[in-house]
Amino acid sequence: MSKLRIVLVTAFTLSLLAFATLSSATEAGQTKPLPDRPAKESERATQIAVEYEGTDSIGARLAMRLKERLNSSSLFRLTEKDAPKMRILLSTVPEFPSRPGVGSAYAVVWAFSQSEGTLRHYLAREVGVVTAEDVDGLADRIVERTDGLSVKYGYLFQ
Repeated sequence: MSKLRIVLVTAFTLSLLAFATLSSATEAGQTKPLPDRPAKESERATQIAVEYEGTDSIGARLAMRLKERLNSSSLFRLTEKDAPKMRILLSTVPEFPSRPGVGSAYAVVWAFSQSEGTLRHYLAREVGVVTAEDVDGLADRIVERTDGLSVKYGYLFQ
């Protein structure tokens, strides 16, 4: 019981000491109010370019959703400038040419390019089939993978 009493008295004493220190600093005007404006973190904003090739409507929707997701994220900056950037090459074709609205086969390749005049460096790839209902989920998954690759190969952008 005495150990519990010692712990409680110590905790109480420390909390009083912290309160007294804080109130004396506030009275002396030593603390400045924090601004109520969140600052945008652009430290890790990776420059990205999306290149789309395809003729099917599901693939076009996927390319547009992907660009929207990348553009709305603070982790990426869509750009066409001649600068070091990650390129997402997206290619789609109808899964069944006779029924183009059923699904779309896609291929995504991530590449790094130092500039327009240099060769691109292969980073990763993904292939699959997507339906109209799965376009948003696939766009999110591509963005997540792009973020992982930008962290993994971040040294290329420096």
